[in-house]
Amino acid sequence: MRPAILRKACDIFVFCLFLFSCQATHNSNTTSQAGIPKNSSRAIPYYPLEKDDDLDVLIREIGDAKIVLLGESTHGTHEYYTWRTAITKKLIEEKGFDFIAIEGDWDDSYKINQFIAGPAQDSAAIVTVLRQYDRWPSSMWSNYEMVPLLQWLNDYNQHRSKKIGFYGLDLYSFWEWTQQQTEGNDTAIQNAIRRVRDFFAIYNNDAMIYADSLRHLSPDGSFVAQHLWNQVQKFTGKRQPKDEAGFFLNQHALLTLNGERYFHTLIKDHVKAINLRDAYMAETSKRLTNFYGPHSRAVIWVHNGHAGNSRYSSTSESGYMNMTEILKNEFGHHKIFSVGFGTYRGTVMAGYTWGGHIQKQSVLPAKGASWEYLLHEISPENKIVLSKDIQSNSSLNKWIEFRSIGAAYEGAAIYNRSIIPKRFDAFIFVDSTTALHPIENMK
Repeated sequence: MRPAILRKACDIFVFCLFLFSCQATHNSNTTSQAGIPKNSSRAIPYYPLEKDDDLDVLIREIGDAKIVLLGESTHGTHEYYTWRTAITKKLIEEKGFDFIAIEGDWDDSYKINQFIAGPAQDSAAIVTVLRQYDRWPSSMWSNYEMVPLLQWLNDYNQHRSKKIGFYGLDLYSFWEWTQQQTEGNDTAIQNAIRRVRDFFAIYNNDAMIYADSLRHLSPDGSFVAQHLWNQVQKFTGKRQPKDEAGFFLNQHALLTLNGERYFHTLIKDHVKAINLRDAYMAETSKRLTNFYGPHSRAVIWVHNGHAGNSRYSSTSESGYMNMTEILKNEFGHHKIFSVGFGTYRGTVMAGYTWGGHIQKQSVLPAKGASWEYLLHEISPENKIVLSKDIQSNSSLNKWIEFRSIGAAYEGAAIYNRSIIPKRFDAFIFVDSTTALHPIENMK
């Protein structure tokens, strides 16, 4: 059997095993009567979460929100991806949401956007296209948990004239797009794109190498990034273009401008750099909703650090303002709905260090008196907690330890203090979680 054929057969086999495990997870126990929180007489009323229909209480609570942010306490947990998929499908089918945006690279995600809008594809083709997410941590989006969502989106789009979109909000690969063919643009823009491409070529598509070079007084790329932005602004005008070609040209230039600023700032002021990144993600979300029209609605997949209102996290004491706080200030609190995710214990895919080998690691039981510990102590059930149900509880409207695990994880999680009912509009708690399943990169 030829290697390419063998690889495809292996992909299909692994994917089938994965689908079987997902089905077994989602079709387990039934829940209590819809609309009545279980344990409502206790300190934290909640709705049990075992099957997709249990999400209906959350979908109702979302109401007419324009943007729904779905968080995660790690970047490598199977159950977060499967439940976010179930929520996303309901938001699209039942509430008419228009697009998905993720904490992923713009260029790779736009290839997914084109893929799901194209002809019907099978799971093997989806696995292949997901391999394009090859920047560390590649497993964050190049994983088998993403396959059912993309399969569903591709099938769903076959019967729609206005396709559901899929976009990336992050700015790590901020010059990669310049390597593609860009015929048809203004000559001045072509030259500006070429200057960006030539300047960053030596960094081999690795923005961290670029940032590190600035520590050694290497010339920075701010001038070429700003020049490209200026040329695009002259060509498209100050207002956001409404045509697709103009919009994406404008977005590419904005990505390059903000990406360079982020990595340039990172070596001098970490908090300012993080704020630049979140501001860019918020701005891109806003631009996408404008592009899709005044009544468009978006579902966004990001880490809890971006999904919860930073005003009610201890990180705000350092001056941090995340995308959810920015969006709530921009659109109004009732138009932005954030859902946090957490777990008591389990396993996770992460690297011991930034850029290190991604591997399965243990998520230790949450520390005593933390938010996750309190939810576990009530019962081992998976739970949906609506913030409106605990707003009047003074014991919960105060600072509490809340766990966060990033892509780099040495077994010791970071605990930040948060006021949970104010930081999130709802919270999904999965008592015991498992690591996601990365797609092997064949490069």
